Amino acid sequence: MSPSVGVIGGGQLARMMIAPAVALGIDLRVFAETVDSSASLAATTVGDYRDEVAVLAFVRGLDVVTFDHEHVPRSILLALLQEGIAVHPRPDALHFAQDKLAMRTRLTELGVAAPEWRVVASVAELSAFMATHGGAAMVKTPRGGYDGKGVRVVREAADAADWLDRAAAAGDGPLLAEELVSFRRELSQVLARRPSGEIMLWPVVESIQRAGVCVEVIAPAPDSVGILAGVAADMAITIAEQLDVTGVLAVELFHTTDERLLVNELAMRPHNSAHWTIDGSTTSQFEQHLRA
Repeated sequence: MSPSVGVIGGGQLARMMIAPAVALGIDLRVFAETVDSSASLAATTVGDYRDEVAVLAFVRGLDVVTFDHEHVPRSILLALLQEGIAVHPRPDALHFAQDKLAMRTRLTELGVAAPEWRVVASVAELSAFMATHGGAAMVKTPRGGYDGKGVRVVREAADAADWLDRAAAAGDGPLLAEELVSFRRELSQVLARRPSGEIMLWPVVESIQRAGVCVEVIAPAPDSVGILAGVAADMAITIAEQLDVTGVLAVELFHTTDERLLVNELAMRPHNSAHWTIDGSTTSQFEQHLRA
């Protein structure tokens, strides 16, 4: 019998898993949000991924569940584990891609370099942070932001008052404030990791962003052979091992003007900075995610 893999989320990433799944003899099933989703070819369920009953019905009979995005509520992920469903990446790992405050806290504990940051719950706290970081900050909502959403450059602390008020009213907790990093370029290190711990990496790449969205990738990144590539790989391996990530992990990095690498974001799924692997690598990120 063919192994069966369910993908929660019907976007482009799920769609691009269909071809390698067929080649590998995997029965791929997709939980899509709409009937006209990108991955509608493999959609066996259309519904709301925040509906625990619908998700539990979708996963029955599947061998493994994985994701097209990071937004499935943790309570539902834990319910899947209680039903005996293999979930990859596991909820305890995915948590650090879902919550930026949790991610920053854990990376700091691990000694992985990142922008200086602080939890802020008021205009006064944000103002105090900005006063020691050049009078500006990058303010982020801890959950739900991607592709430039949930991110705001602030040069007056009062400019974030609406986000702070909204978060307090919704009971969402504080925001994340980070230093504005002076960087030469943005890099991405992508790898795949099996539950056994085996890791394979692709070359570190340079990603060109426009309005917070990746529009071009250069693989491998120019002038990255040697120390820089080694540091990027070591950082990604440390994160994958210490967070126990399974499947594809993308570590987005700032290459600073003073030649440091700082972790910007994490994604525990196929990533737009590795679409080039479909044509430029022996094994694409989509096939490798399924294999892992």
